[in-house]
Amino acid sequence: MRPRILLVAVADWFGPTRLPRALKLAGFEVGILADPAGLLALSRHVDYRFSLDVRNLRMGVIGPVVRAILAFHPRFVVPCDEAAAHLLQNMALAWDGARAPGGQFRVAMPPIVRETLLRSLGEARTFPVRSSRPLARRMAAGLGIPAPPSAPVPYLQVAKGFARDNGWPVVLTREGRTGGDRVRVCYDLDELRASYADLTYTEPPRRGLGWALRYAWHSVATGLHVIGDLTQPLQDGPQLAIEIMPPGRPASYSAVSLDGRWLGGFAAVSERVYPPNSAASSAVRLVNDPGMTDAARKLVGRLGFSGFSGLDFRHDEATGKLWFLKFNPRPTPLTHLGGFAGGDLCAALLAASTNAHPVPPTKFREATVALFPQDWIRDPDAEDRGTDIADLPVDDDRLTTALMAMAALARLRR
Repeated sequence: MRPRILLVAVADWFGPTRLPRALKLAGFEVGILADPAGLLALSRHVDYRFSLDVRNLRMGVIGPVVRAILAFHPRFVVPCDEAAAHLLQNMALAWDGARAPGGQFRVAMPPIVRETLLRSLGEARTFPVRSSRPLARRMAAGLGIPAPPSAPVPYLQVAKGFARDNGWPVVLTREGRTGGDRVRVCYDLDELRASYADLTYTEPPRRGLGWALRYAWHSVATGLHVIGDLTQPLQDGPQLAIEIMPPGRPASYSAVSLDGRWLGGFAAVSERVYPPNSAASSAVRLVNDPGMTDAARKLVGRLGFSGFSGLDFRHDEATGKLWFLKFNPRPTPLTHLGGFAGGDLCAALLAASTNAHPVPPTKFREATVALFPQDWIRDPDAEDRGTDIADLPVDDDRLTTALMAMAALARLRR
């Protein structure tokens, strides 16, 4: 019987959609817990599908998550986005039950579910550090990994003062959002004001009579065991931060580890970003970078991390200087590219979890990759994207069609 792995998606975005194929090719039996109408559910490489109603989940109904883990009995549970990472971490910490703001009573977590989550996520004491940009940087500094100066932003005047004291450009970031939507590069005061307004805006929840009736029904149906929204971060405090923007290009490192032991990873430097004033890459160059590898080894070791992760950097190729920006406790949109970069991350996790002989790495070859759908959002008709690889899901027609439609809609909105 093949080892089972369960992907949990709260946000409906393209990031994890290529992961089921890579996991299945590595030898896993792949299950997903996600919106059945979402992008992840379109992959034809999924063996088991469990439905997740995100509206009910954010209201505190975690029964479907518990039941999916009990029914599927996965070796690993993988969060596919920031909200899913918060959810699984909060559930794993529910030693005496779980409850979030808005909840009524603590709900006991079955021991087997808690054990599965702890095996999947690693050291519980470092959960708050993983999703916090400031705490992760403080840990990196203690390991000798440089990070640019930064400050929390409780209100706009703090951001203005930071920019005045440190100079332009500056980078404004928002915790809890997915992908490049959480980062804005600001070159002047007008851009800073606009970015602050955009990143602080939260769409008001649609809590009319229907929501009230559903909440009351779930309260009664679960014996008043509605626990609040566990997809929220573990820590309180300002959700915005500001930092200087060091010279160089955005860079990232995709890694896999088990109980703090680095199993494999690869580095990528951005060749193109889209939208322009963001950190979201649409094309990358896969590189062999010992500095990023060393930083990743140190951080996953100190965190005791298990699973797929991504580290964001700023890389100044002229001086070789490397700045650490953020730790992402989830797979990145590049995770499935490990085979191109000399090491399959999914196969490395399977080998480590089954005590099998690790898959020998292939010879590393530097290559540039046009990311799909990111580079198609930038330019759908480019005949020559200037890259060695166009990373299209050629064997998954339904997913390709949906991502093309998503890219077209994104272009209409810009």
